[in-house]
Amino acid sequence: MCTRPEDIYHVTIMPCYDKKLEASRDDFVFAIERTGDKEQGSVGPQLTEVDSVLTSGEIVDLLQAKKIDFRALAEVPLDRMLTNIDEEDHLYGVPGGSGGYAECIFRHAAWTLFGKEFSGSLEFKILRNADFREMTLELDGKTMLRFACAYGFRNIQNLVRKIKAGKCEYHFVEIMACPAGCLNGGGQIKPKKGQSVKDLIQTLESLYLKEMQVRDPYNNPIAKGLYEKWLEKPGSEKALDILHTRYHHREKSVSSQYTNW
Repeated sequence: MCTRPEDIYHVTIMPCYDKKLEASRDDFVFAIERTGDKEQGSVGPQLTEVDSVLTSGEIVDLLQAKKIDFRALAEVPLDRMLTNIDEEDHLYGVPGGSGGYAECIFRHAAWTLFGKEFSGSLEFKILRNADFREMTLELDGKTMLRFACAYGFRNIQNLVRKIKAGKCEYHFVEIMACPAGCLNGGGQIKPKKGQSVKDLIQTLESLYLKEMQVRDPYNNPIAKGLYEKWLEKPGSEKALDILHTRYHHREKSVSSQYTNW
């Protein structure tokens, strides 16, 4: 017996408060199409893809408020339908405070466009500061790909100025509002007394690397299985419909500014 979508309460844990606003967008509301004999062609209730977004900091607050010792809780099997964790409980991925998406796209572009394959971890070159990094693919003395990671508003503003002036040479840019990326997200746990933000981020990075195996996410058997059994292939009509979204310009209004308080 299948579980009905309206009977599922979907909660996500995120490092960023903006994910709460993102989950409330109209783009993430959908209507259920009934396929039963009596309800053929009828439209069911309107549902949101994510019902509730909690930050990691809020999870800690809840545990403390309920006086729950997280380390004393009994372990349960992980639902592996949509995860990047292998059978040994290691993360599929690459180093980086925001999950390494730019590196994944760089590898894919290098292989798909130029037949260039990389093994092991890739290193982004630090430019102006630690939050602005660049990676290039050089072939026969020519730069074929130029990627960048720009974290923090100052780096983002500088990049936007270049784009407006027509002087941006990048083919892909990963942008994060938080300096140091998602590990330093506004919803993350805060430094302990006497601990600097930098020290906390370094601790989080070392813990992340300890639990991670540097592997190409495209070789994740769980993700490959989803495409083979359900999504058909990357870029298919079904994959684009389910996994992709578009962002739209939103006009500012006085009422919307009030809701931010």
